[in-house]
This record gives sequence, structure tokens and C-alpha cells, in this order.
Amino acid sequence: MSLAGLGLDLEALAVLSPGDRARAEKELLALESALQENPLLGYVPHPRQVEFESPPFPALRAFFGGNRSGKTTAVVIDSVIQAVDVEYVPAHLKAFKRWEPPFFCRFVTPDLTNTLEGVVLQKLRDWCPREQLRGGSFDRAWDKQLRILRFKNGGWFQFFSNDQDRDKFGGAALHRVCYDEEPRADVRQECLMRLIDFGGEELFAMTPLSGMSWLYDEVYEPWERGELQDGRVVVVDMDDNPHLDETTKRRVLSGLTMEEREARKGGRFVHFAGLVYGQFSKARHVLPSPENPRECVPAGAEVFCGIDPGVRHMAAVVFCYLDLDDTLVVFDEVALQGQTIADVCKEIHARCFRWGVQPRWYVIDPASRNRNSQTGRSDQQTFADHGIFTVPGQNAVTTGIDKVKERLEANKLLVMAHCSELRGEFKRYRWASQGRGENEGKEAPVKRDDHLLDALRYVVMQRPLTPLHKAPLESLTMKDRLLRASLERLRIPKRPDHTFGPGIWQ
Repeated sequence: MSLAGLGLDLEALAVLSPGDRARAEKELLALESALQENPLLGYVPHPRQVEFESPPFPALRAFFGGNRSGKTTAVVIDSVIQAVDVEYVPAHLKAFKRWEPPFFCRFVTPDLTNTLEGVVLQKLRDWCPREQLRGGSFDRAWDKQLRILRFKNGGWFQFFSNDQDRDKFGGAALHRVCYDEEPRADVRQECLMRLIDFGGEELFAMTPLSGMSWLYDEVYEPWERGELQDGRVVVVDMDDNPHLDETTKRRVLSGLTMEEREARKGGRFVHFAGLVYGQFSKARHVLPSPENPRECVPAGAEVFCGIDPGVRHMAAVVFCYLDLDDTLVVFDEVALQGQTIADVCKEIHARCFRWGVQPRWYVIDPASRNRNSQTGRSDQQTFADHGIFTVPGQNAVTTGIDKVKERLEANKLLVMAHCSELRGEFKRYRWASQGRGENEGKEAPVKRDDHLLDALRYVVMQRPLTPLHKAPLESLTMKDRLLRASLERLRIPKRPDHTFGPGIWQ
């Protein structure tokens, strides 16, 4: 850390009197010497970094930030604070210190070259007090072969790459694991095991460039819903970092797509491959949940149920009603993992009793008609055994998606707020990334996070949006259409048209 990094206006010395300038230069020399001895004196975190580093200290902290938002700096310096002796922690940073030495920490980076050597290790060189490192310097403390940075008090930092095999991530007990960018799920799981002895913690510092990944499902979305247990998420925009040059920032962001801008500037999760239902909006398509279940479904409304059996995976059921304005409302959902058909049917009956409804029909995945080669019976028959009589749905996926989109675009498909699983699927369901060569298969959605959406698609195919205007018959020529229009204007009675030509009129 140097004086230049503090943002001091050294040119202002020129306007001081000789005596004041001499005193100022002496103080600056003392400050520079202190910074060389302990660079932590020069760390002034911006407000979002303070939010990330402050107590209480949950088991998981995630800094989802745009590029240059200060995420890696916050995680590196916070780890240095834990590793050094308490007398080396400046007064304005003492609140951030949780662990006492020796402190054992693991960093997992995307690679062992550009990110580790070019970013993380350079920040450690800049911010570690030399007297706290083994041998009194970074070079003596750094074991390049084992990739371990050792501290004089017995603590250490070890470094791994996300592309290493999972079995490399075993080893000693740890106080902390820091992830610079998102790790593989299996790597994270293995590292979690290293935290058991000390009741350790995870720190994530990343720009979410991998779309709706496992970290979105397990951390970001539960945090959005207020359901993240023992965890903290801080979403930081580039604009939150006061040290960035505005002109350079605008130039860097100018060529990005809207999705890339959301991720790289705002630190937000987005789908780079493209949402299937990009029209879905909380403001337009989500209804508040009723306090009284019996007031949820309007009197006289038709109720329908869609079922995706998912016996081996997740069984999904959606409960919908259709109002007089042709709006389809999803008012409940069932998502059961690893349950039998009998369990699913029991839950369906319980929901019908709760809401005081009797569905007009149940539509089910048409594959449920297939008979089991061992029992000779189908899932559809098993549902019927338990009082749920179903009709096979239409499984034209692309057509069904189009029908759902039609309703969304017309604001004729709404979802109750408490149907959180279905709402989550709307946000994650995306098209598979494919090339544009002529031999590529046609566009198809990723077969994941779609069980409730499949059940809804079966219902929508049975109740598609009613057209606003009757389309003209395609078999009529322009002359025929002009004649029909003329007759309608004159209001002359006419007999029904034949399917192969104009009508006979009187």
C-alpha cells in the first residue's frame, strides 16, 4: 500500500508555506513508513464491503458483485485480518476480526495462473503485513510447490483451482474457505467437510456469469425469498465502488448485451442462453395470496388440475381456475420428491378439501398411459385406483410453450404468490445453448426445473387463450372476402358458407 493508493492530493503541498510544507512532508513520510509496515492501515472499505465484512458472522457470506466492485479485495483483506495477530489490525477494522491465530484458510480460484497469480496473490502481496509473514517477506513465506502462504504465528493460506479433481480437496481442518468466482458443486461439497472441526465459514466472491447455476438455487434464490438459513448475501453494483473512473466504466460497459450488463455491472444472476418464459413478471403475473383459503377461488369458476407424475423424480401438480374473463389462475401447487402415487393422490385430495373445490378434470402426462412391463399396469390406472381420474394431456412441447406464452403476453395467466416452486421454475426455465450450424437440432428447452411447468402446460393446452377475433376462412379468395364484407355492411341475410367456396345468399 502506498500514499498514491490513499487518494492524497500531493500537489497541494506546493501551495503551503515552507514551514507547513515541511511538517506535512514529515507526517507523510511517517504515514508511508507505517503503511509499508502494515498496509491494512490504508484499507478503507466502501459501504457494501462494510456490510459484507461486519458481524454477526454467519456460516455463509456471498458477495455477488459486478466486475471491479471490490469483491475479491473484500474477501482477501478480510482473510488477512483473521490471519494476523490482533495488534496488527487497525482500530477501524477490529470489528471485522472473528478468528484468532493460527488461522487456516483455503482459496479456490478458477485457475492457477491468471486468477491466482495475477489477482489473488498480488492482492496478498499488497495487503499482508510483512512482519506477520514467515521469514519477514512474501517470497520467504510463499511455498510455490505446495501453493501455501505461511504466517509467523503458525497459520496459513492454501490455494486450489476449481478445475482440479475432487479428491485433491481433502486435507486438514479449516476455519474458512474462500471462493473467487463460483466453484463446482462437488468441489464445494468436499470443502464443506473441511469446516466441521472449527465450525468454519464459506465466503463467495463472484460475478454471476454462469447463468442460473446451483449457487442461484441454493443461495441466491433462498436469500431473495428470505429463507436463507445462517447466510448473508450482498449484491454490489460497479457504481457502489467509489474508486472507479466513470469514463472508463462507460467505455467498458458500452458493448455489452443487457444480460451481460446485468451480470458484469450489477452482479445479478441472468440467463445467457435465454429464458423460455422471459415474459413472466412478478408485477404482471403474480397475485397476492388470500388470507382465507375458501376465498381463493371465485364462486362458479371452473377448476382444473395438471399432473406430471414424476415417480422417479419430482411429482408435480398445479391447481388452476378459469374466470369469466378467460384468465387462468394457478392457485396452488404440489411438489413431492420420492413419493408414491398413493402419497400424491392423498395430497391432491387434501388440497381439494382445503380449498373447497372439486376439479372438473385432471390432465396428466400422456406417458402415464404406458404400461409397466412387470406389473402390466400404467400410472394412469394407479391414479384412478386412488380416486384421481385423469385424461392424457397433449405433449407437443413447442406448441404448448407457445400457448403458455400467449396467455402470459395477454396477462391471462396468473400465479398466486405462495406458489413459490412454480414461480422459481418460470425464472430458471431456459433454452438449451446450441450452435447455429445447419446440422444442429431444433431449439429445445433444458430438461431441468420444469416439472410444474409441464403440468401447467398440459392444462393450458386443454384451455388455450380464446382468440379475440374470428379469423377469416383461409379457403376464401380475395374476391370472396370482399363480397362477404360488402354483405355484412349491407346486413343482408345469408346462408352459411360451404367449406369449398362462397355462400349462396338470398
